[in-house]
Amino acid sequence: MLRMLPLSAAVMVALLSTGCVSTSKNDTSASSAAVNAETAKPQTVFAARLQPVAGVTTAELADNRIKVSFPGITAFSHDGASISDELQRQLSAVVESLKGTTYQNVTVLGHTDSSGQLAYNNKLSQQRAEQVMAFLQQQGLTAEQLVAEGRGPSEPIADNKTAQGRAANRRVEIEVAF
Repeated sequence: MLRMLPLSAAVMVALLSTGCVSTSKNDTSASSAAVNAETAKPQTVFAARLQPVAGVTTAELADNRIKVSFPGITAFSHDGASISDELQRQLSAVVESLKGTTYQNVTVLGHTDSSGQLAYNNKLSQQRAEQVMAFLQQQGLTAEQLVAEGRGPSEPIADNKTAQGRAANRRVEIEVAF
């Protein structure tokens, strides 16, 4: 390996001096990457932008929709619709990731745990969705492209028999249609 290094250096010098290798900053791979970013589907760009954000997951759904979830984040207190600071940070990242992409609408899905009466939980889940929708509007999304839906306790992601499970079920999810 050590003997190959001087030989490799000599070959590179020879190629550079004869013009066989370009050192131009107009590298075709960089420009093709820019073209690929410009021609990529908006949902692909959106999901890629959110990938490095801690506490946010995305899943591709049917009909060119992306579902955004916030696992491990305590979004709401028991019996409350106020958005936690932690969720506000994640929602801001979602809004930032939507900038420059073309999308049809954003649906906010509010959820509750199963404690309490069903009618109350359905109302509470709607309030949670509306609180998140209002926050997204404050961050710059247009009201015409936002929808709030309360799902109550009908779609649990964890066991409602434990405090930890109930906390996980008090959540919001976002579906973005492209």
